[in-house]
Amino acid sequence: MKIDNARPIRSLDDIFNDPAANELLAKPKKKRVTYDPEVEKFKEIENWVKEHNGKEPEKTTDLSRLGERKLASRLKGIREDLERIELLKPYDELGLLKTENQNVSLKEKVSQEKKTFNSLDDILNDDSALFDNSGQSLNSKLFDTGSLNAYKKSQENVAKNKSKRKAMDDFNKYRPLFKQVQAELTSGKRHLIRYGNNKLKLHGFYVLKGQLMYIESIGAEFKNNNRSDTDTDARLHVIYDNGTENFPLRNGLIASLYGSKQRGGGGKIVTEPDDKFEFGEDDQVTGYIYVLKSLSNNADVKRIQEDHPLYKVGFTSGTVERRIANAENESTYLYGPVKVVAEYQVINLNPEALETALHHALVQYRLDVDIKAGNGRIIHPREWFVVDLNTITDIVNEIMSKLQMSK
Repeated sequence: MKIDNARPIRSLDDIFNDPAANELLAKPKKKRVTYDPEVEKFKEIENWVKEHNGKEPEKTTDLSRLGERKLASRLKGIREDLERIELLKPYDELGLLKTENQNVSLKEKVSQEKKTFNSLDDILNDDSALFDNSGQSLNSKLFDTGSLNAYKKSQENVAKNKSKRKAMDDFNKYRPLFKQVQAELTSGKRHLIRYGNNKLKLHGFYVLKGQLMYIESIGAEFKNNNRSDTDTDARLHVIYDNGTENFPLRNGLIASLYGSKQRGGGGKIVTEPDDKFEFGEDDQVTGYIYVLKSLSNNADVKRIQEDHPLYKVGFTSGTVERRIANAENESTYLYGPVKVVAEYQVINLNPEALETALHHALVQYRLDVDIKAGNGRIIHPREWFVVDLNTITDIVNEIMSKLQMSK
């Protein structure tokens, strides 16, 4: 039995650092239907705004307002997509699509004015578009120091001697806890929301820069001597899913979670388990990852199974039952019946690319032998792995949860 080293992958980090990993986050294009779903979804936003007296939906962290948060995310996505804006312009009754383009038009207006000013009073008293106080003008941005103050405060909250991560000696006792959270993220029992409540929960899970972390302990509070608005601080013990730990200050970690968001990333809160959680209507089921066990009577297959666990890992965009219905007549199933031992619903991810990532992660376990089928044909199995089911489950959960955290 040989290991396929054509594309050496030594760890999951190798997969996520590969440029091709971007395909994993690519949603497949939706099939054409008799009505335009983009228009229907935009009308839903407009109806919400009408029902709330012109107020736009907010991307809140309040779990009781997840519906509003979903609409806010949808509106933001539309405003950032010129093609969608052009498509939806005829249906924009409330002017919701003009917000993102106002700064550009404002600059054009200012450049066309060609006005001259002789004094400071002339500038401040002018009716130029530059000094429009509507709240969307360039003036409001010129004098808005909120982001600067937030940055200064975040820097004040960072300890001068920044806590450095180190490998954790007894990480093994925490490893099952991380695996459980990854599995619950994959199944939908937990989900991710943007950080924004200025708090950290003892024994809570968070995501920073795509990495899962656990607040193991919060030390005693002490008086803050810097100029921060926060009077007190505390030392934390934080454990990360890669087996490292550090002891940052509470205010510094909060600043990092907020600061990451300002740079376009965004710290996230991992919610508590919820058995009743359902995926939103905007979530797209893109397929299923499945794990199969062979029930073949083929002598070569049975010989392998006598000494080793043997499983096939694959995907389908339809139902698993339909995919394996003709297993006894297909070489990919070793010309024999199979049994489904695990199935994972794939939400908002490219299932083909995800399957490729899983096969890379399992490459060291790949079955690399030729099998002679009962019909005389020689089978070269590429999606069968000599590995126990627990290992497959851990790899599936880790990859799928990391993809969620990196979005």
